[in-house]
Amino acid sequence: MLALEHVDLLVKGAKQLNVELTEEHVARVAIYLEELQRWAKIVDLVSQSDPVTVIRKHILDSLAVLPLLPQEGRLLDLGSGAGFPGLPIALARPTLSVNLLEPRRKRANFLKDVIRKATLPNVRAYEGRAEEFTTKEGWRSAFDVIVSRATWNIREYLTLAGPFLVRGGVMVTMKGAAAEEELRSEENWLQEHGYMIQKVENYDLPFGKEQRSLIIFSRHDRNRP
Repeated sequence: MLALEHVDLLVKGAKQLNVELTEEHVARVAIYLEELQRWAKIVDLVSQSDPVTVIRKHILDSLAVLPLLPQEGRLLDLGSGAGFPGLPIALARPTLSVNLLEPRRKRANFLKDVIRKATLPNVRAYEGRAEEFTTKEGWRSAFDVIVSRATWNIREYLTLAGPFLVRGGVMVTMKGAAAEEELRSEENWLQEHGYMIQKVENYDLPFGKEQRSLIIFSRHDRNRP
């Protein structure tokens, strides 16, 4: 169970990001944090697993994308790691079908454990590399939204994510303060490969000054893989 100070940090921080959390959401986040702290003793999940750091730098950062997402549809979190951003998204928006893809077995097992213990019927975790899953039935051109949080550079991410995207879907990458500089350096490549920037959303993490960016991409149908 979360301490009152941690509940306050979570709920007030979410409100700053225009996300409303219910008691049920908070209870499931508590299970997530308990499991993360337990597994962090044996598996490399996050550099710091104390509740304040995890809530501020990981859970709230993950929730920042929520106002930009649809209410329903299929979402794929590529390279989910310890579950960010996919698990917090799924916790706060149970109407989304969320799929977590993680190549490292121990981390994938951690994700499956959290899903089971937090009773999250809208989430599935899979072990494997993105390149391997593009040929699997039910995966290619199957997702309305694809997200990833600081896992690849923009070119690598879009190349990996593209085959999974449905027509009219979007790809979201979560970046730090240098995102716009990276975008400028890839401007010609994006145009050549049919990628369009729909939106760039800059924000500061609640209760701090760390700068973050959300970049939403779509793709011209004529260049679909």
